[in-house]
Amino acid sequence: MSNVQNEERIFAADEMQIRKVEDEWDEATLLSQEGIFFLKDVVKALELSPVKLKKEAKDCKDSWEEMGIRKTWTHWIVRMKVFSKWYEARRPNRIKRVNPEWDGNELLQQKGKFFLTEVCEKIPFSSHQIRYQAKKNVNARTEYGIWKEPEYSAFVVQMEIFSKWVRKLWAGDFS
Repeated sequence: MSNVQNEERIFAADEMQIRKVEDEWDEATLLSQEGIFFLKDVVKALELSPVKLKKEAKDCKDSWEEMGIRKTWTHWIVRMKVFSKWYEARRPNRIKRVNPEWDGNELLQQKGKFFLTEVCEKIPFSSHQIRYQAKKNVNARTEYGIWKEPEYSAFVVQMEIFSKWVRKLWAGDFS
């Protein structure tokens, strides 16, 4: 047991080291980590806008306690223990990642938004084919569940609508 009294501590246990974001980590793995990470690495892994996060952090009274983000000297850092809670609460409708263990049928039974490119890795249509169909129909978002999400500059599918459309297509309605 340490002789250091609580009031003499400067760093919390999860603030004791700067860690690296590993390439193989998915969103859930990253968010479950403890430690300090560089913001530039976290935003890259989570496909977030660093500008928006920094602006929000600057607008907070205490961004370290509220968001788990702050600037120390020249680097923005993230305290993952705090940031992950903030992230989960603030992004309830975020894009979900496709579980690598799902097959196409399991994926099509899910709910929520997914990146089209990830979805097309599990079904017998290319993302090019689906994007082409979406671009041809001004109502693609409501009819097919497909649209280009400006925040990510990527096509997204709303699985509840998209899976019904794919079922109809696969039944032979390619007109």
